[in-house]
Amino acid sequence: MAAKAVILDIETSSLEADAGVVVGAGLMPEKGQAEYFPVRRTGEEKNALLKLVEHLQDFDLVVTWNGRFFDIPFLTTRLLSHNLDPRPIATMRHVDLNEVVKNRLKLTFTYLDHVCTFFGIEKKRSTMGMDVPRLYVRALEGDRRALGLIREHCLDDLQATRRVYLRLKPLLEGFLA
Repeated sequence: MAAKAVILDIETSSLEADAGVVVGAGLMPEKGQAEYFPVRRTGEEKNALLKLVEHLQDFDLVVTWNGRFFDIPFLTTRLLSHNLDPRPIATMRHVDLNEVVKNRLKLTFTYLDHVCTFFGIEKKRSTMGMDVPRLYVRALEGDRRALGLIREHCLDDLQATRRVYLRLKPLLEGFLA
């Protein structure tokens, strides 16, 4: 039986989990609609993390882009900071598509936008991950549009990552079984 996979992406206020927080997290199953867990104020992070962990329990494989070095350690750190059990995320079967591309393909660049261009996958390029901390500050100051831009960026990354996953899935058959 094939693994029940879900794409995971997080948006954060910093690249370091002891200096920042999760400002939004998204899950998108292999088929179906995405779920997005916003953090409108820093005090909402714990509840968003609890919801994320709860929803992850419906899946047995998490798929990320650079998640082995960013998303999973960041989430693990933030869960521990709230005295929450990190094992549901830290021990889940995981495919990092960035690693798959680096190790199994020979591309000039291995960042998500370039891989999408290579595969002909549509990806918006208006808001970038590096814009999120600045947007979150604006959101904390009351700019509702900034929260929407963070959400759109996360959902776009989820959609792009899912499409890359579906293209690379034949390379992963042994792992997914």
